[in-house]
Amino acid sequence: MKLRQIAFAAEQLEPAEEALLDVLGLDVGFRDPGVGHFGLHNGVIPVGDNFLEIVAPEKGRTDTAAGRFMARRGGDAGYMVLLHVADGSGARARAEKLGIRAVWQNNEDGAIATHFHPVDLGGVILSVDSFRESPDPSEEWSYWRWGGPDWLSHVRAGVTEAMVGMELVNPDPARQAANWSSLLDAPVVAVDDGFDMPCADGGIIRFRATAGDALPGISQIDFRMADKAEALSRARARGLPHDADGFTLMQVRCNLL
Repeated sequence: MKLRQIAFAAEQLEPAEEALLDVLGLDVGFRDPGVGHFGLHNGVIPVGDNFLEIVAPEKGRTDTAAGRFMARRGGDAGYMVLLHVADGSGARARAEKLGIRAVWQNNEDGAIATHFHPVDLGGVILSVDSFRESPDPSEEWSYWRWGGPDWLSHVRAGVTEAMVGMELVNPDPARQAANWSSLLDAPVVAVDDGFDMPCADGGIIRFRATAGDALPGISQIDFRMADKAEALSRARARGLPHDADGFTLMQVRCNLL
């Protein structure tokens, strides 16, 4: 299992994308016409061999799931986690036994991809995906359909080298970690302040408790940096909340390692 892609939902694509690309020194690798099915347009951004994505409602669309999510969150926010696994059919079978609902499935051309209901998994949409072209998720630079046909040529590593982890918060992190572990057939490790799920490529998914009245969802993303100082300088120039080790954009803390 590999943490392959994290998506943000934004009210407007262009300004959110511009800020993210600038601060982290990245480039859009693909615009997926398939998200039009959900009333959205997007940009998919390679970060090493993983990806960030920003989705936003198409002009005039007021009835999208992403739009309703942002209304609950009070604006742009982390929206979705996509995992690359060896066989997505196993997750589907386990979900059925666990009562975790699927909200979308894709079975085309060797893909087994499933979006699972955010209510069942702690406030975030989880997609568990496998592809005939990349049976080993831990393989570096492996095929990822949602990255588009030419994403490798858009990799930029001068400022940000890789996405290496993320954190989810929930009022009951033990229950959330257990649900994810059961669905993914992957172990979690208890730590002092929550639970950790190691990924095959060395990445990590952390489950922690919400602070105060914070809503459950994606709270942090970890990046391995080539030029941390440059990213912080750009965040400061844009007036983003920041400190010596990261910044906040779209309600998500970006940890620069």
